[in-house]
Amino acid sequence: MRWLFAALFTTAAAVAAGQASLPDGDGKAMVTSSCAGCHGLDLITGKQASKEEWAGVVERMKTYGATLSAAQTTTMVEYLAKSFPPKGAAPAAAPAGQAGASDAEGKALVNGVCSSCHGADLTTSKKADKTEWAGIVDRMKNYGATLTAAQTTLLVDYLAATYGTGAAAPATAAKEDPGKALLDGFCGGCHDLDLVSGRKGTKTEWQDIVDRMNARGAGVPDKDVAPLVEYLFKTYGTK
Repeated sequence: MRWLFAALFTTAAAVAAGQASLPDGDGKAMVTSSCAGCHGLDLITGKQASKEEWAGVVERMKTYGATLSAAQTTTMVEYLAKSFPPKGAAPAAAPAGQAGASDAEGKALVNGVCSSCHGADLTTSKKADKTEWAGIVDRMKNYGATLTAAQTTLLVDYLAATYGTGAAAPATAAKEDPGKALLDGFCGGCHDLDLVSGRKGTKTEWQDIVDRMNARGAGVPDKDVAPLVEYLFKTYGTK
C-alpha cells in the first residue's frame, strides 16, 4: 500500500485540478491524499451521511489499506461529516416531517454504506419485498457493511418502501416466475446480473454455479435452490 501513497504525491496536483472539488477544512488534504489514490473524489462528494456512517466508511477503507492514525481518522471523519452531512439532517425539529427525515436517513445509508462498495445501480435497479431486502442487507453486513441494529431496520424499511415489489399488482406478481425474484434478490446483491444473462449453460452447469455461489456466501435456502436453477436453465439454458 505504501507505493500507492507515494504515487499519490506525484498525482495530487492532477487530482486537485481534474477531480470533484472538496470544500476547505482540516481534513481536505488528508482526504485528497488518502482516498483519491483508490477511487475518484466523486465517490465522496456524491455521498451524504451522518458522522457515524462516515466513521464506518473510513474504518472499512482502513481495512482495505488506507493508512490513518487514530488522530487522522478522527480529523477525517469530522471533516467528512461536516462537509457531506445527510440531506435533510439539519431541519430535524419538525415531528410532522418524521417520515421525510427517515427517507433522508435511509437514502444517506444507501449513499454512504452501500455505495462505498458497489454502484448505486445495484440497489436502484432492484425490486424486492421487505423480507428479501432484509436478507440482502444481512448478507452485505457479512461482507463488511457496518450498520447498527437501528440503522439496519431503517435501511430495510427505506429499501422496501422505495424499491419494493409494491402491493398494487398482485395478479402480475402471481404470474412472475419465482426464480426471477430469487435471481434478483440473491445473485444481484453481489454482482451485476449481466454476469448471469451473458451466460448459457446446461441444468447441471447452472446447478454447479448456484452451489459454488452458495459456498461463497450467497445464502440461497435449500428450498429455493431448485426453483432458481430451473429458472436459470429455462431462461439462460443451452439450446
